[in-house]
Amino acid sequence: MVSVFLSYHTGDDTGVGRLLDDMLTARFGTESVVRDGQSASLSTSELRRRLAASAALVAVLDPAAPKVLRQTFAIALTTSVPVVAVLVDDAHLAPNVSAQPTLSTLTVRRSEFRTATARRTIRRLCDQLAKSQGSEDPTVGPTIPLILRTEPVRQVMSPASRHPSVTIVYSTHQGGLEVTDAGWHHSGLAARYETRYEVDTSVHQRVFGLRLPVTGGAGHVESSIAVDFWVTDAVQIVQCEITDATVLVREILLGACRPIASRYTVDEVSPAEAALNRQLATETFTLDGITVRVRNVQLFVDDRAARRQRAAERRRLRQTEALEDDTDTPGRVNYSGALWHAGRRVLLSDEYAGGWAGATPPITAPQTSPPPTVTPAPTRLLVARAPTRVPAGQDLSVEVRLVTEGRPVHPGGMVAPMPRLLVADGGTPVTVTVHAPAGLHADGPLQQTVLVLPDDDPDPIRFGFGARTTGLHRVDVTAWAGGTFLAELSVEVSVADGGSFRDGQPKTALIGAPQARPGEVTMEVRFDGSRHTFQLRSDAALFAPVVESVTNAPNAAVENTIRELQQLAGGGSRYSPAMTREVIRSAGIQLWSELVPADVRDQFWEVRADMSAFTIATDHDVVPWELLYPLSAQQDKGFLVEQVPVVRRTYGQHRNAKIGLRNPRFVVPPKAPTGAYEEVTTIRAILGATDSEPITRADELLALINSGELGATHFACHNTFSSDGSFIDLDGGRFKPALLAEASIRKVLTETGPLVFINACRSAGVAPTYTRMLGWAQQFMSSGAGAFVGTLWAVRSDSSARFATAFYESLAGGATLGAAALAARVGQQDDPLDPTWLAYTVYGDPFAKAAI
Repeated sequence: MVSVFLSYHTGDDTGVGRLLDDMLTARFGTESVVRDGQSASLSTSELRRRLAASAALVAVLDPAAPKVLRQTFAIALTTSVPVVAVLVDDAHLAPNVSAQPTLSTLTVRRSEFRTATARRTIRRLCDQLAKSQGSEDPTVGPTIPLILRTEPVRQVMSPASRHPSVTIVYSTHQGGLEVTDAGWHHSGLAARYETRYEVDTSVHQRVFGLRLPVTGGAGHVESSIAVDFWVTDAVQIVQCEITDATVLVREILLGACRPIASRYTVDEVSPAEAALNRQLATETFTLDGITVRVRNVQLFVDDRAARRQRAAERRRLRQTEALEDDTDTPGRVNYSGALWHAGRRVLLSDEYAGGWAGATPPITAPQTSPPPTVTPAPTRLLVARAPTRVPAGQDLSVEVRLVTEGRPVHPGGMVAPMPRLLVADGGTPVTVTVHAPAGLHADGPLQQTVLVLPDDDPDPIRFGFGARTTGLHRVDVTAWAGGTFLAELSVEVSVADGGSFRDGQPKTALIGAPQARPGEVTMEVRFDGSRHTFQLRSDAALFAPVVESVTNAPNAAVENTIRELQQLAGGGSRYSPAMTREVIRSAGIQLWSELVPADVRDQFWEVRADMSAFTIATDHDVVPWELLYPLSAQQDKGFLVEQVPVVRRTYGQHRNAKIGLRNPRFVVPPKAPTGAYEEVTTIRAILGATDSEPITRADELLALINSGELGATHFACHNTFSSDGSFIDLDGGRFKPALLAEASIRKVLTETGPLVFINACRSAGVAPTYTRMLGWAQQFMSSGAGAFVGTLWAVRSDSSARFATAFYESLAGGATLGAAALAARVGQQDDPLDPTWLAYTVYGDPFAKAAI
């Protein structure tokens, strides 16, 4: 059995050391990889003994490396153990060190280390380590070959396999790779091709045993993971030289499971197991042409090992505290990656240059380096493609790609510029979800996560469906980074009896958020007429969708709740102040328990502690989500809108980082509410607006909107809501949401991204219009508005004016949209008999700020 001593800074998860750990562990097994964290408590003699028993030391040298790494590296160079020094970025060795006969080096950059080329380099390193030990079976556990046969192309050769689960790949004389018909062969092939590969593409089912780290790296748990895996790109299998599937599957599983398991301690096996099963069950993971689906995860721990690891962790902490107490002492090493000598700080690369095994590092004059060149991040696009026509009863695929601008998408495809997605050096995980109506039956998971690398595009993602019901079906595709929305688009598929497939052109959408926002949580709510689908998203956890059939529509319960709140707002209640609060609170608790599934309620409490903002993404707008009062047996934090900034987003809404407050205009109908002009005067002063006549005519307002020049717009008006829809009575006729159809299609407000605030009764409500739920919020946001604020029920004029004043003061003063809404809501609770502060709903990006 090959044993490798791996030395790297375990606190640095950005790429190099972690990838080496994954791939060495996948190849040789956890027990065969000794890590620098384990060597921290070893004596020098024991460290020498373990190094001598190893096939090699692989040391990742970078400026952040702590003392343990440098000590291990120095001792290894005084032995006969082969040493592989992985030099990261600007790390280097002095010539006298580089000349050591047992030393070999590998220079890498963090930004390039997770590419396919880098993984091939590590695989070759593993092969060399195994070969140096004369190991006939270098891989832990049984192998699963993927390249079944390789043979040179000759004029006369045996026919290729015609098995449906075998793909034939040929290499050309120019170095390319091509997939061809498995049964196609003639003597002319030798003129074009050099080698023929037969790749196994069947579905394999296996159970893998992995050791997973827990919180702080102080322990581990054993796992038994049942998976399905199959080849999705035979060319990549050949290109990456994947001869054994088990190594790559182990690597994929380690990368997927480690971030989840490491959030739990060695004593929290049950919740860790539940989290792994919940978060992995609905995803597939693809790397180097192999796709893996996790079916079940079981965790268990060796009590004796757990006790030993706790003791080792206590010893390590004591040593760390002792070192930190002496960090200002000359000659002592601290954990910043530098040596303090004679009162001066020497960079780690200088220490390497001075030698090893106790040599005194040279003291060099400080050097200044020119500022690094900043390369703009490439533009990323979300691209989806599906057939436009499919015969009933046939299968179809929706292909989704995350593509760098300028790279080919599909002949005839259109690509548009977009804001840049910031990608970390080690890659940024992006989750893609599709939503389809019941007429398209899903043949696999509806959510997949891919790693977006700085200089590479991930493999295409395939979502399979069966066309069961005739008609026109819309498939929505969304992309997320944690709980942060990135982009969305829709493709339409027509299912008809008979006929043939008709291919569709790809659609593209900008990926509009720069990165995942820590603590941002989004609850998606979708309704297809018979069932609700809920999904909670955050950067801390990825939860599976929760589907609930609808037996009783929420409309009646919602209307009853709003009717009672309207009565309270109008002063028609005989409740005492304390009782009024309890009535409102009870309504919120009832909505929470009846409308939010139990699984989603549990998930909410899992991420609540780190929540920085909460977004409700839905087009089904009949529920007053702002009224929710989350409550559990152990926790009571108040109304949702009291806890964190709460906003909504509609599908089709752009994510705007800036909200236009320039060139504000005011809409005041002839029959204005009491105090409307005083409200306008106050807000005009806050925004520093010029004194202009309010808009009173419907045609004037519509012309201004369609011109694309609409600035921040504040309505001080009555909004009539009925089963036929909403409207505002203006001179010249009723102004309705349907009149914004042209603006919605042309996205005329995208350039100015204005704030639209309708301070009226039921301005955020919706009414059924054809096949879509259509309301003021949906229409203005889909037209390109930066944010929308409205009310869900009739509110008092004086209370609504105070809320608007507080909101504008916060937003214009530099607060984010979510923070301004939270401040206005919390600041309007002085009258316990008035629930107006709960009536407001806010649409937009919770982290957006005003552009004044």
